[in-house]
Amino acid sequence: MGSNPLTAKPSAYKPCQQCGERPADSVAGILCAVCFRKSLFEAAPEEAKRHEWSVVVPERFMCACVADLPPKIAAAFQCENDVGIYLWGPPGVGKTYALCAAAKEFIKNGYRCNRTSYELLCLHLRDTFKPSSKQSEWDIIKPLVESDRLFIEDVGTTKSIDNAESDFSLRTLLVLLDIRMEHCRPTYITTNKSVENLAASFDARIGDRLRLYQIIKLEGESRRKRI
Repeated sequence: MGSNPLTAKPSAYKPCQQCGERPADSVAGILCAVCFRKSLFEAAPEEAKRHEWSVVVPERFMCACVADLPPKIAAAFQCENDVGIYLWGPPGVGKTYALCAAAKEFIKNGYRCNRTSYELLCLHLRDTFKPSSKQSEWDIIKPLVESDRLFIEDVGTTKSIDNAESDFSLRTLLVLLDIRMEHCRPTYITTNKSVENLAASFDARIGDRLRLYQIIKLEGESRRKRI
């Protein structure tokens, strides 16, 4: 009796010789795509590494480092998590610093990263509605849903707790969360609202999904007061 073609392991399958987890990429040869990009980053000169980081991390946070984060936050970014992290707290306590530090670490380790503020994303999407626009909504969303790690800043912060988000804003966040969760691509979110308050601004579907995230509250005095 022949083997089941649906369950049989492809004969061409070769595990990555570095991580042993992902399949070796046809372009990278013996390494998976992630480990291949990691090897290229490690071999690159410092100027090239900084340029790679700058595509995702703004200049002000180029010095951000995972080693400088509170142990609980650093450990959360370093553990295996195929959903993501929900980092919330008052303004100025270091949420953006934490995400930028994590983004640098993920890029160094070969992951394709993308970062945006939620309000800026919505503005870009609304621009596609103009008759003169040459981009579709999917042109904007596609790189975000396909990146290995996505960082979304300030979700829901432009609305007070008592005000509801628009249907457009709800649809945008729902599409992002759903597609990325279905493909096990972690998403890292910052906001000044608890999951309960954010769910009240959007709706119960958003809250239901976000409760699957590792939820971390960041507290303390605003760092901006020290500047």
